[in-house]
Amino acid sequence: MGVHPRLLLRRDRGRDHHHYRYGDRARLNLSTSAQDGSLILRQKPRGTLVLVVGPSGSGKDSILSGAEAALGKNDLFFFPRRDITRPAALGHEPYHSLSLEAFEDRRARGAYSLSWPAHGLWYGIPSAIESHLEDGRHVVVNVSRGVIPEVRQRLQPARIVSIQVPRETLRARLKGRERESESDIEARLERAATFHIDGPDVVRLQNDSSLEAAINTFVALLTNLNPVEENALAR
Repeated sequence: MGVHPRLLLRRDRGRDHHHYRYGDRARLNLSTSAQDGSLILRQKPRGTLVLVVGPSGSGKDSILSGAEAALGKNDLFFFPRRDITRPAALGHEPYHSLSLEAFEDRRARGAYSLSWPAHGLWYGIPSAIESHLEDGRHVVVNVSRGVIPEVRQRLQPARIVSIQVPRETLRARLKGRERESESDIEARLERAATFHIDGPDVVRLQNDSSLEAAINTFVALLTNLNPVEENALAR
């Protein structure tokens, strides 16, 4: 059986399988047929980029942390660390702390697949996520809703999980953080009231009861992404 020259860009030998890189987007598996020893060509589907969005105080970091604890050892999922221009050990998520100068330098060199400013800080999602997506992994990230149009244009397939919280529940959570003044809390609540994202790729997750319930719902959503393709990936 002849092999297209572009398939020879990357080859990993195993006892029963040969893996080839085809172009920049697909991983192709050549498996030996049990019947006649011929090679069968199968394409590994691209992973889904899962964007977690929601207003400040909606519980994004806690839900992501719980999902990573449940799925972090599963090779079908990747939870990247964000680069943020704020001092280390602030906030509730693990992240890489960078100075603004270092962030701008990395951004100029193409180190980020997605980046955005918010509340006086810059956030970056490393470009390494794209190789994980190409290899069939689902990448799960906390992002600003401002990057959604870009993702829809160039990083498909994507799923957007919008965290929903009732106003009074959100108020109580913001007060409990003891990080904002009353006026800041009211401003955040007003912004949250305008937080609406629509589209066939949007899933709304209600986080109005226990954190455990929200994490379980999110994990179930992730493990049911493209179930046919995931069965094909599980080896």
